[in-house]
Amino acid sequence: MLFMLMLAFRVINLFFMIILIFYKRKEPALLLAWLLLLIFLPPIGCVMYLLFERAPLSNKKGLFLNEYQDVRQGREGGLLFNERIHSLIHFNEIYNGSRLYQFQDFMYFVDGKSKYQQLFKDIESATHSIHVQYFIIRKDEVGRQFIDLLAQKAANGVEVRLIFDSAGCFGTRLKYFDALVQAGGHVYQFHPPALGLIGLNYNYRNHRKIVVIDGRIGYLGGMNIGKEYMSLDPKFSPWRDAHLRLVGDAVWELQHRFLKDYEMVCQNKEDEQYLKANINGYFASPLSTTLCPMQIVSDGPDTTTDDIKLTLVKMIQSATCSVKIQTPYFIPDMLFLETLKIASYSGVKVEVMIPTIADHHYVYRTTTSFIKELREANIDVYFYEGFLHSKVIIIDEQVCTIGSTNIDQRSFKINYEINAFIYDQQLTNQVVAQFKKDLENSWLADDSYEQNKPVWVRFEEKVYRLVSMLL
Repeated sequence: MLFMLMLAFRVINLFFMIILIFYKRKEPALLLAWLLLLIFLPPIGCVMYLLFERAPLSNKKGLFLNEYQDVRQGREGGLLFNERIHSLIHFNEIYNGSRLYQFQDFMYFVDGKSKYQQLFKDIESATHSIHVQYFIIRKDEVGRQFIDLLAQKAANGVEVRLIFDSAGCFGTRLKYFDALVQAGGHVYQFHPPALGLIGLNYNYRNHRKIVVIDGRIGYLGGMNIGKEYMSLDPKFSPWRDAHLRLVGDAVWELQHRFLKDYEMVCQNKEDEQYLKANINGYFASPLSTTLCPMQIVSDGPDTTTDDIKLTLVKMIQSATCSVKIQTPYFIPDMLFLETLKIASYSGVKVEVMIPTIADHHYVYRTTTSFIKELREANIDVYFYEGFLHSKVIIIDEQVCTIGSTNIDQRSFKINYEINAFIYDQQLTNQVVAQFKKDLENSWLADDSYEQNKPVWVRFEEKVYRLVSMLL
């Protein structure tokens, strides 16, 4: 019996290896790692392939997307950009299909308290629709207040649609949202688990954080819903983050993205038909006349290109003076890492800021395994005294990006992510000022950091970094 089982695994793994070699175009080192795992550890390799390598399953496509493609129209502002910024905008337009949206008012949040105050205020004033998508919605006082407020608005006749990720909200069931559903809201899990357990799509997580209110006000960035984002969890305090509130043209793109994700999860035929018949009503006329040019880029495992990662690489390649990076996790692929090194060797000052507090031991050890390599390339690595969840890159203090994307291979290739690429000097100045303020609460890794690193930490770093290639 055991022999037959092992033979079955061998046959299945052979099929997987054929797919990897002849169908999927992977880096040689990653391909070799998968082949070795499938050959020498057949059962483990088979399970890991099913969970971490195959494409996500989906049986819903194009239900009503075409109905609102034509309403995404921007207004011309006649802005002139320097050659490097123009090249980045052109890249996003051609490669990512991302339109330049020029007019929006903005608010830049660096902590949960200020974000939630404004978000709850905007929700309370909603009159037509509230569309919400979060990776994490905690079952704590902040989460309950959030759900209660949405339920109240739904009961008052406002259309409320909410998507939460099954992995980010692991252990949270639809019952938690009963009050909202009973009030008339629509709630769905993204890639829900099978039979209450982990499903085959568990590894493909919707990491986006999007809120669109009345088609006019939009939110995106790094903050989910939970008390830790307000530094109320002692284990992760102080908590630093980055989030945006937009009122203007770019909100159309956030609405478009939400509706594309909603079609993947919606099981209510009546709601689908209602959206299809009334789709233009969710794209309100923009109110802002303030110039704040930006592009919204989203990607995920359902696309064939690494849209956000390659845009980040393009940004770094365009730098002539400085590159500033804030990320909770730093596990880049070879292209991103080599791009940073080339920038540094070319005389660009590159600074990477990561947290001192670890929320995932394996991820943190993998992150610290890159510090020696970064320092050898004259890249400064700072440890923020707290938990730094901000996902920000600033180029030459002129262009920046804020979004949900971490500098790791999960965000680059596996998660569903969304980022704003911002070409406005006023907003970029605020992001730069916060980065410099964070430097005051950070310490610079020097030679002593590696010299004082325990042997067992070095061992963990090597093992986890190898495994990270597959995850």
